[in-house]
Amino acid sequence: MVALAGMLTLARAGSLPVTPATAPESSPRFVAELGTQFEFAEESPAGPGGDIIRTRLSVPLFVPLSERWKLIGVLRGGWTDYSSDPFGGDGLQTWNVGGLLTLNGDFNESWTATVGVLGGGSWEDGASFSDSLNGGGLAMLSYKFSPTLTVGLGGLYLSRLNEDALVVPALGLDWQASEALKVTLYGLDLRAERTLSPEWAVYLRGEFDPDGALLERRPGSEVESFSDQGFRAAAGLKWTPIPSMSLSLEGGVAFHEYSLRNDQAVELAKDRIKPAPFVGISARLSF
Repeated sequence: MVALAGMLTLARAGSLPVTPATAPESSPRFVAELGTQFEFAEESPAGPGGDIIRTRLSVPLFVPLSERWKLIGVLRGGWTDYSSDPFGGDGLQTWNVGGLLTLNGDFNESWTATVGVLGGGSWEDGASFSDSLNGGGLAMLSYKFSPTLTVGLGGLYLSRLNEDALVVPALGLDWQASEALKVTLYGLDLRAERTLSPEWAVYLRGEFDPDGALLERRPGSEVESFSDQGFRAAAGLKWTPIPSMSLSLEGGVAFHEYSLRNDQAVELAKDRIKPAPFVGISARLSF
């Protein structure tokens, strides 16, 4: 079965999950993923920037309904701290929440269908949480070409804060290229992981990560929200000392294009900053 949730990176004005919407036959009862990134970015006149700290907690969901049907999803919450902002302040902090719930059905050994709903929000301290909410839906049909290759194609609809609704294709790939190498594409999140031993693995990944938030109203300013069209490319090392726990350390480069908008979705400023290096650490626990 092909995962979908990489498409959920597109769902952000609030940070929606990037956890794959898939689960093994013997899924654990509970999974939690915690990650933190530190980015050495430039300041920008068109959005919050400077050094950036991101922390996210994700909890994947897996509920079997029958032999062929299951509910799969993920809940996510996070916090972002920008060391500078375009309003003359000393930085900006935003919060985000998101959720995905999908119904997955296996028609036979080859075909799988997935339909689901998603929603989330992202807001600055002092801004309205309810006004930051957005939502949408997705659908995908997946075909298993062999025990090692599954491909999916579908579509995603998403409302966005002060922008036109987004309609994009949803793509999926789950390819066990060899005993040691696995390649996955979850929407626009591409990852290639090579196992070195039962405990160690290395990986490369690329992630399209549009972000943004509803902002607190400021005297003399008509800006209501900002967006951050971001992309990250990284290489990492993963350590799995026991099957129920893994730790990952990675480094890479991030690309940002900031914009500020008013409540009529008019773009007031736009800026593309230089690529920024970042480091990150994450942990996954299951039981």
